[in-house]
Amino acid sequence: MTNVVVHIDEESRWDQLLANLEYFTEHYGRDSRIVVVVNGPAVRSFNGYDVHPEHRERMKVLSQAGVIFKICANSLRNRQIDEELLPSMMEVVPQGVAYIVDRQGEGYAYIKP
Repeated sequence: MTNVVVHIDEESRWDQLLANLEYFTEHYGRDSRIVVVVNGPAVRSFNGYDVHPEHRERMKVLSQAGVIFKICANSLRNRQIDEELLPSMMEVVPQGVAYIVDRQGEGYAYIKP
């Protein structure tokens, strides 16, 4: 089993991240635990205006395939984004970077597209 933590902190990287996840889950998803951590400017995608509505649908499909999505509470607070605006598959963690460090300490591979 391969455990992977995928980090996104740039809004412009969503398409690449989702494409990487779609490929990875198709080929390795059954044998992997995949966690995506969203922080920094990438959280702006959930400001209620949803600049890229197709991202939400792709995330839903990935979630159904077992991908876990986490989002940084600090980044949301710093950008004044209400947690109620998040898709239902997203779980808020207190600090995204600390969550990543904890997963790496557990042996997760780190990927940042």
